[in-house]
Amino acid sequence: MTPAMNPDVRVDRQLVTGIGRFQKPTLITGIAFALISLIGLLFDAPSFYRSWLPSWLFWLQINAGCLAILFLQYISGGQWGIVIRRPLGAAARSMPVLALLFIPLLASVWLRSGAVYPWADPAVAGADAVMIQKARYLNPTFWTLRALFFFLCWIVWAWRVKAVSRAFEASKDPYLELSRRKWSSTGLLMIVMTLTFCSVDWLMSVEPKWFSTMFGISFTIGCGLSALAFVTLIMARLSTTKAVADVVKPSHLRDLGNLMLAFTMLWAYTAFSEFLLVWYANIKEEIPYFIKREHGGWGVIAASLVLFHFFLPFFMLLMRSIKDRPRTIAIVSAIVLVMRYVNLYWLAAPAFHPEFHYSWMSLTSLIGIGGLWLWFFIGQLKGQTIIPIYETWVEEALREGAVKTHA
Repeated sequence: MTPAMNPDVRVDRQLVTGIGRFQKPTLITGIAFALISLIGLLFDAPSFYRSWLPSWLFWLQINAGCLAILFLQYISGGQWGIVIRRPLGAAARSMPVLALLFIPLLASVWLRSGAVYPWADPAVAGADAVMIQKARYLNPTFWTLRALFFFLCWIVWAWRVKAVSRAFEASKDPYLELSRRKWSSTGLLMIVMTLTFCSVDWLMSVEPKWFSTMFGISFTIGCGLSALAFVTLIMARLSTTKAVADVVKPSHLRDLGNLMLAFTMLWAYTAFSEFLLVWYANIKEEIPYFIKREHGGWGVIAASLVLFHFFLPFFMLLMRSIKDRPRTIAIVSAIVLVMRYVNLYWLAAPAFHPEFHYSWMSLTSLIGIGGLWLWFFIGQLKGQTIIPIYETWVEEALREGAVKTHA
């Protein structure tokens, strides 16, 4: 992409990745598909809202996961984060787009239609003893205030860490680096807590009578896995350009692959543990949730999650030859991202459709939200060196010539 920098500074075009050329097409695509989805709203509002939810959550998981991984990188340091810190930061600062695109879900609650959240419909909630008991927590006002709090935390932390990083770049003051670590340490705790609560508010409450104490941690781990798959895919594709070919080494991709492997196993562990506990307890209030997701078309989706969300990435990421090569690690990353969306759809859609159902608005909303988010993401990424050259631990990257490489 063309760097947004002082015109007196000349940048060798061979050392520019060229990803900026995708910014305008992603914006046009995002607007077009979002408008198509809005047309669907005029004819079938419930289907629009129900399609919007898993699509929006997919991009939210990437965004929030990148913020969490960025905090982890600032706290721990390490070579594994050299090549992904810039994409992580750009993604973390893209949360305002998702906050704006949260409006349709907000509207579905305040219109009290119950299309997505049954507790938002007074007629339904008032006739159910369980939802009456939960009304102090699940009500439009408190739900909206919590959502505003979540977005405020995510946006403030992302931009504050960026501001401290810029100050550190200018002064090299070690106290600023310490300040960034402190913000990241508290931010990591903040992101885990807020993701846990938002998973309950935005996903688990589509079936307000069901509950699981492991749902939040599984959702949070899914965010980390989505983020790692996204940034690994980005860097694997950029590594084929002249600007990045000499910067991204096989060891970098191998480290990212190992992290993806760890998060894949952790996601599988929490997801299976949740299922096992519900199966073992065999409580009538809990088992309907999984029964409807194990039969018919939803059962096929469940089997595909076992095969393609765990076993396939697991065995592929065990092979060093796959993790070291940009093309193969990109394939694994793409598989993980696709299955992350399938997983979110499998968690949300059966609450609305007992039999397998996939609306055309699910696809248009996924592309529309993604196009708008990627447009903002690319805008945040451009004008920077791929490697954070001002960091004290990046001397090796400087020797590799990374200082001349721009996004």
